[in-house]
Amino acid sequence: MNTGRVKILFRHFPFIGDESWRAAEAAECAAEQGRFREYQETVFFNWDGENEGTYSDDNLRIFAQMTGLFLNQFDECFDSGKYLDRVRADLKAGEALGVRSTPTVFINGEMIAGLRSYGDYRVKIERALTAAGF
Repeated sequence: MNTGRVKILFRHFPFIGDESWRAAEAAECAAEQGRFREYQETVFFNWDGENEGTYSDDNLRIFAQMTGLFLNQFDECFDSGKYLDRVRADLKAGEALGVRSTPTVFINGEMIAGLRSYGDYRVKIERALTAAGF
């Protein structure tokens, strides 16, 4: 249910090599089919080390199939490079904000680097909502 109380923006930060760039582009192609979240979850679940081949183009296409994407549409998008500029812009924006790793989350302007528990994020979100009068 969309209550309008929280706005979530996802930005790519492909700082660990070619595979992270290609995974970011592939996720944008999944978004064209309304499956961004499902695709990202599949990508993160299958991570097996930095630049070890996990995010090869072939594997990213397998993830598209696992996510239930229309493969012809995904392949056309993925092969086109049409989201490369968006991914570059996301990286630059993150660098300008001081992001150096993933995950990095901003809650009401506060930067939280590194993976935290759901409870930690929830407490910070609840505080921000209270401060905003919700």
